[in-house]
Amino acid sequence: MKPTHINASVNTHYLDKVMDVAEQMSVEVIVDILDVRGMKLVSKGTRVTRVLREKLIAHKLMRPFEASIRIADGVDSRVVAQVAERLADVSAPVSSLLRCVPAGGNSPLQVLQHMEFGNAMALMLTASDKAGGPSLEHAVLVSMLSICMAKTLHLNEQDQLAAGLAGLLHDIGELYVDPRFLTRGKRLQPHEWAHVVVHPRTGQMLIDQLESFPPSVGRAVAEHHERYDGTGYPRQVCGQQISGPGQAVAVAEMIAGLLLKDHALERAELALKIVPGEQAPELLAAVSGALRQCPHGVVAPELAAWRAGESVPGLYARIAAILNLGERLIDGPAAKSERTCKLLRATQERVRKIQRAFVSTGLDGYLQPMPFGAASDSLLLFEKDVASRELQWRLRDLARDLALQAESPDEKLVLASLINLLDNDEGIVEPQRRPPVPLHGMCPQTAADRRLMRA
Repeated sequence: MKPTHINASVNTHYLDKVMDVAEQMSVEVIVDILDVRGMKLVSKGTRVTRVLREKLIAHKLMRPFEASIRIADGVDSRVVAQVAERLADVSAPVSSLLRCVPAGGNSPLQVLQHMEFGNAMALMLTASDKAGGPSLEHAVLVSMLSICMAKTLHLNEQDQLAAGLAGLLHDIGELYVDPRFLTRGKRLQPHEWAHVVVHPRTGQMLIDQLESFPPSVGRAVAEHHERYDGTGYPRQVCGQQISGPGQAVAVAEMIAGLLLKDHALERAELALKIVPGEQAPELLAAVSGALRQCPHGVVAPELAAWRAGESVPGLYARIAAILNLGERLIDGPAAKSERTCKLLRATQERVRKIQRAFVSTGLDGYLQPMPFGAASDSLLLFEKDVASRELQWRLRDLARDLALQAESPDEKLVLASLINLLDNDEGIVEPQRRPPVPLHGMCPQTAADRRLMRA
């Protein structure tokens, strides 16, 4: 589906960010801004200030506002390359991934240095940077990792560049989202997620209409939250339906937030492998290869003391309760339509995958008394906490997906209890000495047993 054209009305959320930037840097009108009737609203050469805000909001424009302005000394390829070089210097995991890419052609850093983008994208990247937080650093890191992943997939140089550009611009659609839904640390309710889930398509629309990039760049931006097994968003496409650059950016975006933490590659490998099939096997192998080349440290005591919000027995009990509720809904009179039943069956299958991941990661071992010494093993605790948090996120993602797919009031009513249980990781009555249920003939083992087997 082709994105619609940029609305002739100015997006107020983006306009406010431009006004913030204009108070710190020079933002200039580069063509006369006309309304849809051809009446001049702002002359070429005018400096953008807050005085213009109400005039721009009150009219529909003949030409997109984004294409009518430019910033002096904003973010450009030189700034991007500088940030990338600093990240490679200070982060051992990033450096390790850069070393592991297949040889030949330009390196990821060289690809970044040759990127070019126009006035609209330069201003958007600058607006993200000036809004505070690590937005630009994150964008550059995703860009660099996207090129690494593209080279791992043996994409040609044009697609490597497309992946790098898409990684750099993957979140520009968030500039058009109400900031209330993007507050760092804010937990969105499943129904609120609809305000955020549109940002990949918004980004594609902006890139396709404001830049002269190949269509592969906008497409990869639209795909950066898709998953290889079809469980991503916004279109839930899967496998080779996702473009090569799109697969590269999706994995890069997923692991970028982990690579600046302690034990980054271990976190990234577990996050990518925790539910089999979510990502292309070649990309999992690239992260595993970098992990083998990166020196392992000892988990810090303060990390060992950290705990996920939901206990492992509580998570186990919640997964079981979700499956039981799903079966009752499928068999009950409330799920009248075939569409609702199809949604419920698809949800059940995804929850079963999460349940299998609970066992395969060794979390089931924490449902029994731990062997002597295992309860204080900092590396075991690290793996437990990362795995449990990842599975909690998968359940929350599923709650969001289900809330977005619910259409009619009746369907929303039927699914409400299941969505709430999927989203609630703040406490469920835990089973008392309840043994783990083996899946597909698997014998329960402790996390310590699995670590000895891997060794």
